[in-house]
Amino acid sequence: MLFATVATALAQSGTVVVSAGDWFKYGNITVNWNSNDTSATPPAGVQLNGATLTFNVTTISGTNVTGRLTTQYKNGTEITSSGWVDVDTGDGANLPGLLISANLNAGDAVYSAGSGVINETIPRTYPSGVRDTNHLNISDVSTVNATQFSYSENLYWDKSTGVFVEESFNTLNQTGTYTTTLSEDFRITDSSLGWVVPEFPAWTSTLLILVMSTPAIIAIHKRRLLRRPLRQTVSSL
Repeated sequence: MLFATVATALAQSGTVVVSAGDWFKYGNITVNWNSNDTSATPPAGVQLNGATLTFNVTTISGTNVTGRLTTQYKNGTEITSSGWVDVDTGDGANLPGLLISANLNAGDAVYSAGSGVINETIPRTYPSGVRDTNHLNISDVSTVNATQFSYSENLYWDKSTGVFVEESFNTLNQTGTYTTTLSEDFRITDSSLGWVVPEFPAWTSTLLILVMSTPAIIAIHKRRLLRRPLRQTVSSL
């Protein structure tokens, strides 16, 4: 990712510590969309309210991890897709962002092929004890053609495994008297590794491919905020 404040990323070789058969479940999903523009259409992503996502690791080859992502909607509908991610470069399909290299530190690149940098490593209290968590923040405020757009996102990964654990996401689009807001929230709730993320105050979220540039991310969310439907599953990221 590209940031308004450019930080120098240190190259690192990706480290995989998860194993085939490991799984990670995400829940507490909340999507909130509001607009006083009668021509605006609610995004399809609101269907994720109450859904559950499960990431299953299937095979590992070097720094490449393949897996399945299953979305179970509140109405019982279930969608499963396959994907892969190179935890070193960030290359992949469907899974980039769900897994990064284990044991990164503040100042390390999230992926060696991008410029997103871990802002800090902070302790989080889990039911099984305190765990170090890597945090990345992305934010932007801009005005385009009299439309003011603000965007804020916080992503967190468990440091020792590189597994994504939670993300917050908020956007606001102001055009004249019309205001449209979007917020999403999901976090890890269970895993085969025996630890889960504790209940924190609700954070809004959606998972993004981390190899994208910030301008590209912002452009995508600007379009989606008013007109384009959000991805119905994380696999569309």
